[in-house]
Amino acid sequence: MPNRRYHIHIICADNDQLLVLDSLAIFFQARAFLTYDVSSKLSKASFYGRQCIDSCDYAVMIVGDSYGTVQKNGVSQMHLSYLNAKAKLKPLIVLVKNHSPDADISRQLQEFIKLVTKQDNQLHYYDTEEDIEPLLVQAHYNAIANNKMIGGWVRANDEENTTSKKVVYEKTVDVLPSTTEVEKNSPDEEDFIADKVSEPIELTEFFEIQYSAQAYEGGNLTDVTRSLTLSWHEILMTLMRIPCTFSSYGLQNAINRLITSKAEVDIKKEMPNVHAVSRCQISQADINNLQRKLVGANWIQLMTYGTRVSQELWKLTFYAKNLLQNHTSNTNKQD
Repeated sequence: MPNRRYHIHIICADNDQLLVLDSLAIFFQARAFLTYDVSSKLSKASFYGRQCIDSCDYAVMIVGDSYGTVQKNGVSQMHLSYLNAKAKLKPLIVLVKNHSPDADISRQLQEFIKLVTKQDNQLHYYDTEEDIEPLLVQAHYNAIANNKMIGGWVRANDEENTTSKKVVYEKTVDVLPSTTEVEKNSPDEEDFIADKVSEPIELTEFFEIQYSAQAYEGGNLTDVTRSLTLSWHEILMTLMRIPCTFSSYGLQNAINRLITSKAEVDIKKEMPNVHAVSRCQISQADINNLQRKLVGANWIQLMTYGTRVSQELWKLTFYAKNLLQNHTSNTNKQD
């Protein structure tokens, strides 16, 4: 048995795919320690799931025959853990059961499968528990290699040869019911939240994007695609103008407005006779990349969920607000 092992969190619906879960336990016996989502009936289920995802090396999600018990927030624990794993940028292996066309599966499970399939995930499909081990052999080692992971759990007799990891405590934000109005956290409350910044961003640095637009020139309409460089200071100022909570679509619209304010000048560099520009859109790849960077830099955090199964809401963190405030203060002092 190896001295170094991984912590893998299993995301799953309660009381579903039990033989598949047993197959996972057998496969990972000598490779990893496993934690699992617990029943939504437990009051601390969501808190426990968040803690496990925060500390795990990567996650495996089993999407079988059940969506799981729906909580007060309108989603199941499986869905909640999936969103938390995505928000924390955790490597994720998704095992999806093949369903026949006439299979009786719930509308919520159908929507969830569509959501998972549409997003950028490492998907593997299975028919029975016998398919799990062959799928995991390559998926497990790909996850380790692609994310350059080193097992965080070490046998006791090897501890003296390793550097102990610093534990960062984070005050987690409970998921509120979708019918409850989200209150703004005061700075005093948010001061207790540890700034877990995995990819810090300097406001003086820049982010290059691709965008599309329509340019009007001499009565003709031309579709154009161009690159544009935005400063992180501009992006943060744009985020500050968004309402306290926003969806990924709201983030995209805000960035599109920022692009629109610059697009006409940018396009006129090559098309000087353009008299109007419209329908400016950041590319989907760049908005996805931008959102990942914002999460990694602790500028935005997952807040709560809307009434629709696939909707997730974000908010600007106190860390980001403080970053802008300090930058503004330093700039004023220099002036």
